[in-house]
Order: sequence, then C-alpha cells, then structure tokens
Amino acid sequence: MENILPILIADAPGALTELCGVNLLERLLRILQRLGFRSAIVFSTTPEIIGAELAKRSWARRQIIVHFGSGTIGPFTPQLILEQSPIERFLITPANIYCDARLLAALCAKDSSAALVDSNPPEFARSLIRNPCGPALIAKDFLSAFSSTVPFCQQLKERIDNRKIDILDAAAADDYIVSMRRRVRPVCFPAPAEQNRRLAERIILDSAQNGTLDLPAYFHAPIETGIISLLCKTRITPNQITIAGFIIGCGATAAFVVGRLGLGILAALIFGIVDGLDGKQSRVKIETTEHGKWEHRLDYLIENSWWAAIAFHLWRSGQFPNAFYFLALLIGSHLLDEFAKRRAKMATGRLLDDIAPFDRAFRLIAARRNVYVWMLAGGFLLGAFPQSYAIICGWAAVTATVHLLRSVWICNVLGRRVVGSQV
Repeated sequence: MENILPILIADAPGALTELCGVNLLERLLRILQRLGFRSAIVFSTTPEIIGAELAKRSWARRQIIVHFGSGTIGPFTPQLILEQSPIERFLITPANIYCDARLLAALCAKDSSAALVDSNPPEFARSLIRNPCGPALIAKDFLSAFSSTVPFCQQLKERIDNRKIDILDAAAADDYIVSMRRRVRPVCFPAPAEQNRRLAERIILDSAQNGTLDLPAYFHAPIETGIISLLCKTRITPNQITIAGFIIGCGATAAFVVGRLGLGILAALIFGIVDGLDGKQSRVKIETTEHGKWEHRLDYLIENSWWAAIAFHLWRSGQFPNAFYFLALLIGSHLLDEFAKRRAKMATGRLLDDIAPFDRAFRLIAARRNVYVWMLAGGFLLGAFPQSYAIICGWAAVTATVHLLRSVWICNVLGRRVVGSQV
C-alpha cells in the first residue's frame, strides 16, 4: 500500500453517520489502517466539524496519520488531488459510505484506474446500495485527462457511465471468508436514511457471525448478536470482554477443582456465550488487533484447565480413579485432531469443518468445548457426571479419527487430481 494515498471526501453530517457505535469516517479510517495504510488525506466542506471529530483520540486508528488537504472549502477537483502528493495512485472515496474492507483491498490490488460498482445488489441490501458505489482507484496519468475545474466526482461518474474506466464489480467478488467458514457478500452503500438505519446495522451485525457452527453455538449465536447490538454502542472494547471471559473461565476451573460441579458447568455455559462476544465486537467495530490472535490460545488454555480440574476432582473423590488416563486420551485426541485439520487446510485452503456437506453436518456434533459442556451438563442433571466425562473423552477420540480419515481422503483425492492433470 506504500504507493497508494487514500483520499477521503468527508462532509458532515453524512460522514459522521453512526452505525453500530462507529461513525462512517472513523470506520473507513480503521479499515484503511488494517489494510496497511499509515497516512490519509481528508477533504471537507465542513472542516471545523470534521476536524473536531478527527481530533478525538481513537486507539483503533492510532497508527494512521490523517491530514487535511489544502483548499478544503471549495469543490473537490482533480487539481486539488494532484497538488497533494507525488504519489502515483490515489484511493479516493467519499467518507459517507459503509464499504466492506475486501472491496477496498480489491480496488488497491488493481493495476489500473478502477471504480467500484455493484451490478447485482443482494436482496437484503438492495434498498441501500447506489451505483456507482463511490470508491475508486485513480492513477495520476489517468487523472491528468480530467478537467482541472469541473468537480472530480462528476467527471468520474461520466467515465463510469461511458465505460472509460475499469470496473470492479462487488457482485463478482469472492465472498468466501476462510476464517469465518462462510460466505459473506461484500457490500458498499451510502449513509442510510433514518428509516433504513436498523437494516444497515443488521447487515453489519450479520457479517460478524461465523458460519458452520456446532449445535450449541446455533443457540448462542442469536444471544450473542443481541448482546453485541447493545455492546457495540458502548465504549467496552474486545480486550475488556476477553478479560471478563477469562475471569469467568477461571471461575469455572476453580469450581471444578473444589467439586462445585453445578456452579462450574453454569460458568462454562456462560463462558461459551461470552467467548463469542469479543470477536464479534472487534469485527463489528473494526477493532481487531494482532493481540486478538492470542485470544484463541487463551481459550484453549482455559478449556483444558476445565478438563484437568474435573479429572482431578473425580480422581480425588474416588468417583473415577482412571480419570487422568481419560484426560490423556482427550488431550491426545485434540492434538491429533489439530494435525488432521492443519493438513486439510494446507491442501485445500479451507478449514476441514467446511469443505463438504458431510464435514459441515459432522461439525454440529463433533467434539468441541461447547459440545463437551452440554454433555457434562446432561450427565450432571442425570446423576451420571463421571460417566459423562468418560463419554466426552471417548467422543474426542472418535472425532479425531473421523477428521484424520477425512484429511487423508481429501489429500489423496487432490493428489490424484494433480497427477492426472500432469499426465
């Protein structure tokens, strides 16, 4: 991104329209930072209002330096752009839009000037989308053909209408997100009218939901989304949610160690919901950080502390003398399962849980923390808690075996295809 300069056209009140707790200008700046940009220029016909907004401290965009362009009061013309920097390419976008980060990244990856359009808006967002969408990648040599006095946006629209600039079509963009195990249609739309604000926020909230879930997570998902629809409008950060989850998770471990099984299961069930909130909060508000990647390792540490604490309690109380052997089976199965999943991802570029219909169906009941907790809760209510612990350990082994066989089969099939294509 070093050879591209972002230029935002930010006029109040549109650029300050707030969706899910973040105004559109702030959201764009956060996206640009996460795309690798470290500086941007803002033009505005309302510099006092926009300047006051940019002066506010924001940890989520602290790595990007924002400057006001010269001549901010007059119309936004090509001459103003050319005066700003020796950079050869500009990412020019109105700041009164919501735009999926993938679309901006795709624009930046173009070799020539290009503008974003959506030739086939999805039904769920059709009432929001306007064409052209607004963002455009403009090379300096392409810009030199523009009139220096006619407003830039007017000339750009004429070239889009006459197909004198390359088009990036949002409808043709790859909508599959590997890390989320689902397809999320990227969209770009201007600040919505008041009657469409809830629809716009619903689109943003839905885009933060992971796909291909286990069965308990299907019950968690609407609860998490409802909570995030409120939390996103507060100053609570994803890291603060992670810390709260850590405290709850440690509380579950302590309860299991001292034999308060009911309390431990309740804390584990609550943790299952809280654990999904930090990721959703960070995606909805564009507050992802490099430290957030460690959250999954922290979760893994917490949940394994549960299984060890339960094994310790069952062994100490004499209810299940062989508990530690089953704990070893559980941990060994998890390691084997991770190996199988990593092998499949290296071969296909997708997570094993979402490669084929069988994998998606098996994910519903496959051995995972949420499934374990539900099994343990059932065993506790039926007065068969030690037996339920043995079952989750055995189910971990079954799941690892299934995933290993699937991984071997997938890799062999892909290998035969490669060999066949070379013959």
